[in-house]
Amino acid sequence: MNKIILHCDLNCFYASVEMLYHPELRNVPMAIAGDPENRHGIILAKNVLAKKAGVKTAEAIFEAKNKCPNLIIRKPDYDSYTYYSNQVKKLYYEYTDKVESFGPDECWLDISSSIKYFGSIKYIVENILRRVKEEIGLTLSIGVSNNKIWAKLGSDIAAEDSYFVISKLEDIENLPANDLLGVGFHTYEKLKSYGLYSIKDVAYSSQDYLKNILGKNGETLWYFANGYDLSKVRRYDDDEEEIKSIGNSSTTIRDLYDLDDLKLVLNILCDSVASRIKEAGLFYKTIHLSLRDKKLKWRTMQKSLCENSDLASDIFNTALELFEINHLDFKIPYRSIGVSVSNLSNKKETSIIDLNGNIKYSLKEKKKDVAIYDIRKRFGYYSIRNLRSLEDEKLASFNPKDEHVTHPVSYFGR
Repeated sequence: MNKIILHCDLNCFYASVEMLYHPELRNVPMAIAGDPENRHGIILAKNVLAKKAGVKTAEAIFEAKNKCPNLIIRKPDYDSYTYYSNQVKKLYYEYTDKVESFGPDECWLDISSSIKYFGSIKYIVENILRRVKEEIGLTLSIGVSNNKIWAKLGSDIAAEDSYFVISKLEDIENLPANDLLGVGFHTYEKLKSYGLYSIKDVAYSSQDYLKNILGKNGETLWYFANGYDLSKVRRYDDDEEEIKSIGNSSTTIRDLYDLDDLKLVLNILCDSVASRIKEAGLFYKTIHLSLRDKKLKWRTMQKSLCENSDLASDIFNTALELFEINHLDFKIPYRSIGVSVSNLSNKKETSIIDLNGNIKYSLKEKKKDVAIYDIRKRFGYYSIRNLRSLEDEKLASFNPKDEHVTHPVSYFGR
């Protein structure tokens, strides 16, 4: 393998951090979940004992309790999770400057140029495993390969506090196709309807055949199955690779039953995305809205603007419009919302003037966004808030910009 990529995945991350603070939880089944007093709640993470009892991530608390009556539920402590995530990343940087986050508990590392300094792949991998365990108190699963997709698959295969090497297709060909990154339930069901069950079945199919079945995603899946992902692991300061989208999502503290609830959460998410856009010095043209209902069914939709923008209000208004024109309702309440923007550019297009001589791009909104951004940068996120959020502080008490790690979808690039 000329290029050597690691995918490091912290085992049961949220639960493991809780057990560092509360050692008594190590010997009982325990899970991190939303506050059961304020919502029916879903499981965000669980420890090994809870996993053995059948508890699954994203299932409702009552379902988990039915499987494991003595399950201990703890509320998430995002400040602690962020601290430990950063500590682990600092350790990674001792081995390479090419470290790309894939959420708070996962990172890709390109150690291709590091081997000549440390001697071997085995030395680097085993030292990372040992040091994370001894110095930080957490454990990892590490995948090793020559590309990011297979490295990610390797960490899924690896046992806790261990690693797995994938150097050729034969190492993984008999695994089910839904083990690959990006193959969800519906995609796998469609593949099976065409007789494509394993990674080998996908890899040995033609690109055109998969494209006919799944559209553009079929072509991407063929590359993934064959290990032909050529995207780089980004340096923390690497701006060469184009950011393709910026977004945030949230699983809310309680289910959303009406448009007022939706607007409250949507406003916070849109504000966060606009702040990220400002920091990156970019403008967007396409807005994406994703909704997951209480039965875990996802709906995704998008719309492009007539001119690009960097305003929070344009994201918010377009997301609301998407909800309305797709005739969505609240017969089944929603529990997760995601907002993202794409079709990005570092230049503002010429503003369009309507028939009444008004410029569609609002300079007033721009001034408001800048003022809010500057106040929060100086005095903290909660120093200025939407008045509506004060009426339901529990639902509005999240900061998506600081609590979640976002990343460009660079692993789709070739």
